[in-house]
Amino acid sequence: MKHYPAFLCLRDRLCVVVGGGRVAERKALTLFDAGADLTVISPTLTPALHELAAKGKISHHQRTFDESGLHGAFLAVAATGDAAVNTAVARFCKAHNILVNVVSPPEESTFIVPSVVEQGDLLVAVSTGGSSPALARKIREDLQKAYGPEYGVFLDKMLLLRRKLLNEVADEEARRRVFQAVVDSDVLYLLKAGALHEADQRIAELVRAVTA
Repeated sequence: MKHYPAFLCLRDRLCVVVGGGRVAERKALTLFDAGADLTVISPTLTPALHELAAKGKISHHQRTFDESGLHGAFLAVAATGDAAVNTAVARFCKAHNILVNVVSPPEESTFIVPSVVEQGDLLVAVSTGGSSPALARKIREDLQKAYGPEYGVFLDKMLLLRRKLLNEVADEEARRRVFQAVVDSDVLYLLKAGALHEADQRIAELVRAVTA
């Protein structure tokens, strides 16, 4: 099946995970990290989810699934160990235009969760459309080797640079040339080597050279 690739902004949107086991935990933590307003529906929770609920960081409806828990949701995940319950979640979501990911049976899903490589603000997603999760996992592992922690540091510096140039350089084309010059430079290699000061110096040199 052909899927449309997209990155969703979930900040402050109601997202519901039905299930409280290990798989549900993994799904829930990913949504929580994305800033979702997260509710978990399950009689029991893993220790990690219980701790988040106890601290008031997520909502916990301590019961088996019923449709009322999905009202107003933007997105839901059906991650119980009962395929019939998961299917009921999916059918309600489809009838009410709620995005839904179903652990089992996965064909009930309206979206799939890709294999992800994350380094700071860099997010690379890989999907084989369900044809070969093993291949998706291998590609993710290859990408993890190619795109290390230095990319997260690089993007932090690029964000600071963007803010600085927006305040100090009025010419949009000049700003574009600076950004491209930094990307094409050896800054990433310096960051990979741990030479943070040298990387900052190199960025400053490039800014002066392009905007002089």
